[in-house]
Amino acid sequence: MDKLYQSGYKYARPNEKTYTSVLNSCAFTSAENDLAKRKALDVAIFTLEELQESHYGKPNHITYGMFLKACANLMKSDDERWRNVVEPIILQCCKDGFVGDLVLNQLRTAAPSYLYTGLLNKALDESKSQPNTKMTKIQDLPAAWSKNVRERSGRTRYRGTNRRWKRP
Repeated sequence: MDKLYQSGYKYARPNEKTYTSVLNSCAFTSAENDLAKRKALDVAIFTLEELQESHYGKPNHITYGMFLKACANLMKSDDERWRNVVEPIILQCCKDGFVGDLVLNQLRTAAPSYLYTGLLNKALDESKSQPNTKMTKIQDLPAAWSKNVRERSGRTRYRGTNRRWKRP
């Protein structure tokens, strides 16, 4: 799509939904062998990096959630590569304000408990908030982490309450 758009076909302009769809297909790859899983994971990593650097849009909570789902399905959670790939993404997700239920649930599902709490505590340390070892709900996290999470209704979730989302 990017090549088509760059060549002048204006209807092929990719956006964050396009990239998220690619991540979704990687997350639900039915590959059985390690080589196919590694290739699907490489596609997922490349896709997220390309979206982060593109002018087509930026990752949102669904994008981050699908990326974590892909990591959970394509890598072992005790793999050192898992920590190297997922940790910077979680820190960026927190910084961008896109830690919603989907992201938190995918991280909880994918990561062992020590890694789950460790990553969230590291993100809390970087945001200068108080670490909390019982972080299991969005309400337990700093409000800034979920400030940009939009629900389907077009509203933003703030610490368990819904307020009208206003465009900047």
